[in-house]
Amino acid sequence: MNRHDPRYYVGINTKTLVVVGNNIKLDFYFYQFLTNRYRPSFIEMHFKFCELVADSFIGATLKRAFNDRTCPYPPGIYDLENLSLAYVPKGFPFTKGRIICNLTMTERSGTTKYVGHGYIDIEVKVAKNINREKKPKQ
Repeated sequence: MNRHDPRYYVGINTKTLVVVGNNIKLDFYFYQFLTNRYRPSFIEMHFKFCELVADSFIGATLKRAFNDRTCPYPPGIYDLENLSLAYVPKGFPFTKGRIICNLTMTERSGTTKYVGHGYIDIEVKVAKNINREKKPKQ
């Protein structure tokens, strides 16, 4: 990671008190930044935690962060540093926004309770290849 790297990185530092597996559900809501406000978009993603880790888009980043350990994860302190997505899907509908994530936990009794939330502000930029070799003139 250096200042010329076109990607943005994020860190997640958390302490879990329970086993984290498919008992945890994450609901992602995407907001587009328009006219100086975050406005709800049509994009939502809903995952059980282990399904998120197995997902081809986000999961590869999480697998590396968890040192390829398998889900579920025992209670403990997790410092997931330098997380980034390798790509943003072509045709993503906006370039600036906010992703809000709500977490719920289903207990053994079957009851579901809210356990937390977070958000990240995003700005999608076109990465420039800084190592591009110049073609010789013919």
